[in-house]
Amino acid sequence: MSIFHTVDCAVASICGAQNKSQLVSALGEGMAALGFQSFNLSCNKADVREFMTSPTLTSWTSEDLDAYHNEHWSARDPLLELSGQPGLRKLWTPDDWARNADTRAYAEYIDFSGIRSGVTASVRGATDTVSAITALSFSDVIADPDVPHAVAILAQTALTRAAVLGVPSVGLPAMSQSLKELSGKQIEILKWASQGKSNRDIATIMGSSKRTIDYHMSEILRKLDVASRAQAIIIFSGQ
Repeated sequence: MSIFHTVDCAVASICGAQNKSQLVSALGEGMAALGFQSFNLSCNKADVREFMTSPTLTSWTSEDLDAYHNEHWSARDPLLELSGQPGLRKLWTPDDWARNADTRAYAEYIDFSGIRSGVTASVRGATDTVSAITALSFSDVIADPDVPHAVAILAQTALTRAAVLGVPSVGLPAMSQSLKELSGKQIEILKWASQGKSNRDIATIMGSSKRTIDYHMSEILRKLDVASRAQAIIIFSGQ
């Protein structure tokens, strides 16, 4: 099974969540399918420290969050500075932080915690805020270069669903905002695609060439920041 087929299935599950508890569970299952056992997703935070201390959706317990805060890791965590970078897709291991004297203590902390690798990725949020996810693996060193983008897709989809469900602080800047960036023609293409029509079928229906529909579909994927037609359709249908 390809990684993006795995993502397709996870996106469908996330879009089907009916409350916050189901959403956290669906996102957790998607992360597990990618090899991660823990995640922290924050949206529209005033600064990078809120990313870990006041998450929007998380698998961490309140005890985990309190320990992180009480041990003052928010002032020493190099991932927090990275999380504020737009377009970030970083795959890392404790060794990445052990090489630098300034971050060696953090490397020892996460290694002691049993973390073998992780991904930190930024996602869309309101202007001048921090929105990002960190996913952690306690069992494997994740090396697939496609995994960070897959993590970002699941996080973005979860934030969109959270906004639809009215989770506080999320608003609708995430994938819903991306849908607003689509042209009327592209929305119509997605509508027909969601009804099972192929690009060739859509070209006939809309009186256009298949080449033109193919181009618009590639633009739809780019604007939604997803990897497949199936993901775009699921997100469109889940709004």
